[in-house]
Amino acid sequence: MKRRYDVVVIGAGPVGSFTAYQLAERGLKVCLIDKKERIGEDSICAGVIGREAFERYDLPADTVLSSINSVSFFSPFGQRLEYEQKNFFAYVVDRDLFDRKLFLRAKKRGVEIFLGQRVSDISGAPYFYTVKSNRQTHNTKAVVVATGIDCRLHEKVGLKPPPQYLYGSQIEIAVPHSPTKLEIHIGRDFAPGSFGWLIPFRKGHAKIGVLLPQTSKKWLKKFVQQRLGINHGFDEKNIRIKAIAYGPVDKSVNGNILLVGEAAGQVKTTTGGGIFYGLLCSEIAVDNLVRTLKDGYGLSEYDITWRSALASELDIGRNLRLIAAKLDDQKVENLFSFVKQNRFWVELLVPRIDFDYHSNVIFFCMKSFGQLLRLGD
Repeated sequence: MKRRYDVVVIGAGPVGSFTAYQLAERGLKVCLIDKKERIGEDSICAGVIGREAFERYDLPADTVLSSINSVSFFSPFGQRLEYEQKNFFAYVVDRDLFDRKLFLRAKKRGVEIFLGQRVSDISGAPYFYTVKSNRQTHNTKAVVVATGIDCRLHEKVGLKPPPQYLYGSQIEIAVPHSPTKLEIHIGRDFAPGSFGWLIPFRKGHAKIGVLLPQTSKKWLKKFVQQRLGINHGFDEKNIRIKAIAYGPVDKSVNGNILLVGEAAGQVKTTTGGGIFYGLLCSEIAVDNLVRTLKDGYGLSEYDITWRSALASELDIGRNLRLIAAKLDDQKVENLFSFVKQNRFWVELLVPRIDFDYHSNVIFFCMKSFGQLLRLGD
């Protein structure tokens, strides 16, 4: 049986569900397809979302496990820098519940749901497509691909996947920790060219992980046992590893088919976080889809608009990683010492800090510390 829609959204993660919800709210007939039988199971994510995203997109508050108002940065040799605000600037969510809540929001808005369906093909001339799954066939005027790192459909619709990937390795451990503070650790012994984290998410429990260009459990084991000194509760079988898109796709639109979220590489190149950028680009996608379907505009403006919004963020994040890959631990240690001894500089830095937009603070640091770190070496 063939079903007809204005838009078929493939992928019921947070970005796909949010996109489907917005489209339905704007009066379009929408269906949402996902290969999972149940949404909100087995998500792998640190689950940290900035306050701006919660306020801007009215995200489900009952998914919040802890609220964050401070970050501790640790140098390779143990120096510590603290950043703290009076108000909470980020929240740690239950990702399974978060995904499920956004999915149910779309369902309640009238989006037709098809779970347990793996889309195998998308065909048709521009502006009218047939979406085939293992169970059904859907006809539609437009398609949104929000499949995360599953890029099987990219080639079928004439688009390429993200150019590279990072890998986040994470484990959940019972450990005493402040419920309002994140920890960021830097050191080549456990996270060469990158960082490790400790994030509170339930009382007495933390998510501990590292983000690296390669997948390997040994780095996380070093971080947990040697850096943090945690030996209880660590079992390699409990390590979760996730590939994360690193860098945007070359092209995110073909006809009336578009990529959104991690499928388009709309992910922070600094931290690997993808929810805020994905929601932001979803908002842009919906505006362009509505105008295209109701007024005959093309979708090319979507590609231009989201790149204009995020290009500087994505570019400077990649530049930072290239620099970090060359830095030895002593140079990083010198940087920490400089900051601790020059509080006036901190007063200039703090106003530039933004949880979701990092280019301003990174550019300021590069300009300030270029000579100290010998970035041209």
